[in-house]
Amino acid sequence: MSTQPEERLSLQPAPRRKLSETVAQQLIEAFADLPPGAKVPSERELTRDLGVGRSTVREALNGLAALGVLEIRHGQGAFITDQGPTIARGDESTRPSSLTAALERGVTREFIEARLLVEVTVAGLAAERRTEDDLRQIEAALKVQQQRLEAADEDVEAVVGVASSFNLLIAEAAHNEVLGAMIESFVDLMKERGPRLYALPDFGEWDLKEHRGIYEAVRDQDSKRASDLMREHILQLADRYREIGAG
Repeated sequence: MSTQPEERLSLQPAPRRKLSETVAQQLIEAFADLPPGAKVPSERELTRDLGVGRSTVREALNGLAALGVLEIRHGQGAFITDQGPTIARGDESTRPSSLTAALERGVTREFIEARLLVEVTVAGLAAERRTEDDLRQIEAALKVQQQRLEAADEDVEAVVGVASSFNLLIAEAAHNEVLGAMIESFVDLMKERGPRLYALPDFGEWDLKEHRGIYEAVRDQDSKRASDLMREHILQLADRYREIGAG
């Protein structure tokens, strides 16, 4: 008996929902009945009641703030906004995608804030402490980044990986292991967001030019210029994140 060959479907692995999204969905349903101006329980209380980590609760709250449900007042807590109950009781069919985008925007704000605090300092230290070997490694990484950009069969993930290595090499040139470990913790998020950034027109060329400018300041041992260029680079990245809907 003849059998028909099985049709192969073009399928992608189904994404697992992030825990922060599940927590945000649970919170938004709980907040729907609260009046505007109501103060929500503290992070500590929510962490205890939900049985999740504090970072997950913080990410969920930041996402709900980006969505417009909450206003976070530093030192005071989180409060339901005037439009919070209306948003919370809104169309459930669109809520998952809205929550995902809002959570991403919340994470981006904290990510940019952390990079400004850490990487600006690291760039200045790198200019003061870099060795000739550090410079050779950074130069080599920049050459590879350029080669990847110019390749006809450009592998975006490979370009992102090389571009991210620049940040690690600058951190190594600062010769501070604690700060270096902090930069390492940033790289995963850089790689996760990188492909969408590189889809922007001329982003790759812009990123390479920025890296070269920072490298030259480090090479010239100009600590102030290295810090200033890194700060401006990160601030401009914040604008690029907004372009892709992640800022």
